Amino acid sequence: MQYDILRQSIVAKVFPILLLVIAASLFVSDKAMARRWPSSDSAEVTVMTPDSLKLVGKLYWPKSAKLTELPLVVLLHKTAETHGAWNNFVSVLCESDFAVFAMDLRGCGNSIYDFRIGQNRPPHTFYIGEQARYPADIRQLVKKLFTEHGKMLDSTRIAVVGEELGGNIGLLYAVDEPGVRFTALIFPGLDYSGMQIGKAIKDYGERPLFMATAKQDIYSMESLNLLSDVVPRVLDAAVFDTYRYGNALVDTEPQLVQMLTDRLRQYLK
Repeated sequence: MQYDILRQSIVAKVFPILLLVIAASLFVSDKAMARRWPSSDSAEVTVMTPDSLKLVGKLYWPKSAKLTELPLVVLLHKTAETHGAWNNFVSVLCESDFAVFAMDLRGCGNSIYDFRIGQNRPPHTFYIGEQARYPADIRQLVKKLFTEHGKMLDSTRIAVVGEELGGNIGLLYAVDEPGVRFTALIFPGLDYSGMQIGKAIKDYGERPLFMATAKQDIYSMESLNLLSDVVPRVLDAAVFDTYRYGNALVDTEPQLVQMLTDRLRQYLK
């Protein structure tokens, strides 16, 4: 009898605590998911390339914004990644009233369906010389984006932010797109997968260009130093004392996120 009373007393004291712990864990989980997944509306955009590959991108826009003439930020991932690597940054940009377009580069993510063979290719496989099509892919998919959602976007206020390979091909795309007002290269390199940017930086002209890298990335640091000799102006660049690479740098360096959003506001709004 005394044992039953004692057990009931313990349950009465411990059970409310357990409920609080569970509720707290659910709250933390919800907050974590909110950080990971953009609190915005979205739409998928697809197009078939001239060589019969399906390209896929995703447009995000802020729920609270007036859906007309929004400035657009195009996000391009690094080698062997997908557009999902940008999820945290997409949330930040949508909260700042930007429309965001994150695409899967050919051979990555959902951009792997080959109409010629009627099935998906193995991820990250390419025909010889195929990666030279990257800038044209961006141009074609962004054009399709404006065809389907142009009423909410401003084609004269575009920014391109890319990491590693994504930065290089983003710059190559931007050179011939006057609507691109600002380009950011995270972990720039002189050459990624044959995508060389030495000449492109000159052709890009006087439009704003920002670069960021980490001290421990020797190749990117050397590339940044060499590019500073090529560009006929002082580079807008930031170097972080970290081993983080790719999107990990954006996700773990609030200062970098702030630098990017500040420049986007400055040049697009």
